[in-house]
Parts: sequence; structure tokens; C-alpha cells
Amino acid sequence: MKDLVARLALVGVLAFLPVAASATMTDAEATAAVQNMLIARKSSEEVLGALIEDGRSLQEATVLAVQAVSGHAKLNVARVGICMARDNSEAEAIARGCVDVCSPVTDKIIEGLVQNYVTGGCDRPDSYDSSSVPSQGSVSPSL
Repeated sequence: MKDLVARLALVGVLAFLPVAASATMTDAEATAAVQNMLIARKSSEEVLGALIEDGRSLQEATVLAVQAVSGHAKLNVARVGICMARDNSEAEAIARGCVDVCSPVTDKIIEGLVQNYVTGGCDRPDSYDSSSVPSQGSVSPSL
């Protein structure tokens, strides 16, 4: 019950992020916010948007979010962050940051995500977004 109340309070705080944009969360607070937002079934775009509104760059937000989650959620957040990039160099920088915090097994997958961005694969219809898929991956409570 105590965890539920804490999560609801955190979601309430996140709703007021645009109002309090000058009050940046610490990395630990942002990590907890990412995990709670994904548990609350927020999309990767919403998660990254909240971190950006909090004062982080797209690259910082993506890398922090990738570090905060596990499983398929890591790759989904990385994909969304890469697809939100303004140009190829920003997409590549985001991918490098993600590779640095992910296991070596995902290197090729993340390279494929950048290739997808470069070739226009991010310009797919909204139905391509897997954020609506219930299995975004687990969130590790040990983080």
C-alpha cells in the first residue's frame, strides 16, 4: 500500500513537470520516475518527453531511460529516442550513448536502429509504435 501511495504521488508530481521545469530531478529521482511511468503504462515518448521537460537533452534523457529499464523496454526506449533525433548525427550520438550503457549483445541491434533512422524507417505510421504493446519488458526493481 505504501508503494502504491508513493507511485501515485510520483505520477502526480510528474504531471506538474512543465510548471516546475526549473527544478531538475536528480538522476536517481529520474530513474525512479522512468520506472514508475513505464509501470503506469506510459509510452516511451511520454517518458522521454518528461525527462526533456525536466531539463535534459534528448540524448541524456534516452541514455538515462535506457539505464533505468531492462528487457525489451531498453531497446524500445532506445528506438524511440533515436527516432526523435533531429538529424543523423544526433541519432548516432544517442545510439553511442545507449551502446555504452547496454550489454554488448545489443550493439548490433542499436546499430540497426540508427540505420533504420537514416533510411527513413522512423517515418512509419503511428501503428508502428510498439508502446501500445503490453510487453514493453520488465522494469528491474533492483535499480
